[in-house]
Amino acid sequence: MPDRLRPVLGLAVTVVALVLAGCGGSSNSTTTSSSSTQGPKQTKAHFVAQATVICLALENQDNALKARQEALKGSTAQSADTAFVAIVNQLVTDTRAAQSRLRKLPSPAGDGQTIEGLLNALTEEADDATGIAKAASNQESALGETAEKDLKNSVARNSARAAEFGMKGCIGSE
Repeated sequence: MPDRLRPVLGLAVTVVALVLAGCGGSSNSTTTSSSSTQGPKQTKAHFVAQATVICLALENQDNALKARQEALKGSTAQSADTAFVAIVNQLVTDTRAAQSRLRKLPSPAGDGQTIEGLLNALTEEADDATGIAKAASNQESALGETAEKDLKNSVARNSARAAEFGMKGCIGSE
């Protein structure tokens, strides 16, 4: 991998890990959360509590991937690059699985659009991370830098919104 791309990817994996562990960055998905269930209605506090459990599980998966990334520091460039792409791809897979579980939670009355926006934000971040992995795989520095910038912008736009909703511990946490 070109030397110019390596620092971008080192920073990018950290950014990807922080963002995707957050469960509420940005996304483009159009699936909506179910708001109709039998029994008592979902409250915002209950939704946030359930979402936090999902996000903590994702954070645990992320921590294992961070440990794998740290182990790459002594590796050759070729093996580190290949492993980096695999780590980011696994992070994206784990994130999309968590997002699917989050989408299955019933939305509290009146909060469906906000939740949908947060979940869509998460999809956007996962897409940005995929762009970083693709750039690394193809050794394309400019695309990697663009994908990293897109990811940082997604986080900046959506972290405050997620915290405002009560998912602060779920966003951008290590």
